[in-house]
Amino acid sequence: MSDFELSDGIDLEQDLNDAYLRSLAMLGQKRAFSRNEHLYFQGDTAGHVYVLNSGTVKATCTDENGHETLLKIHGPGSLLGLSALRPQALRDANGIALEQAETTCFSRDEFFNYMRSDGELGVLLVRVLLKRQQLLHSRVSDVTGHSVEQRLARVLLQLNAEVATRTPKNEEPVLPITHEELATLVLSRRQYVTAILRTFVSDGLIENKRRRIRILRPEKLNRILSA
Repeated sequence: MSDFELSDGIDLEQDLNDAYLRSLAMLGQKRAFSRNEHLYFQGDTAGHVYVLNSGTVKATCTDENGHETLLKIHGPGSLLGLSALRPQALRDANGIALEQAETTCFSRDEFFNYMRSDGELGVLLVRVLLKRQQLLHSRVSDVTGHSVEQRLARVLLQLNAEVATRTPKNEEPVLPITHEELATLVLSRRQYVTAILRTFVSDGLIENKRRRIRILRPEKLNRILSA
């Protein structure tokens, strides 16, 4: 048996349960974003919180040299733009749609008012923030405990499991992610990740096309992870 946990490294659980998703969807303003469109930009004033209803959104951070680091990939049910709730409300990351995405948008004051009227939402928000902090620590500790090959196997399995939850049963999950994004998730160099992916392809573990990866042999990736 593998010690692989879906909760390690990439968060696969929804921030909000279905009841909250339905409730918030009726209160906020719907906004749609096309693929590669920014929901918000790092450094901008943060005035809105978003609930992701459908699609996927990546959170990235750009340094002074223009290098972009992938922080997290959000799926449906995620809360986005929580920096709007801080006293110094500036965006500390970019939010970019990886595919067509629909959100419910709330102004800072609207979201605070809703939290005041529903204490359970405030408790939920604290849990979300603690969980994200734990996931960040998990990614850092993973560097010292696993090889890049193992970390890459873990990320591919996690992403595949998340994408599978919203893929029709008659279709196979396809991961819309680049080598550069994978490299930042496993804290390694893109060239090294590309070389490992080529090995995975030659061994029949994955199919790798431009920004589209399909997992063919998840049991062998699990074997690499637990080696």
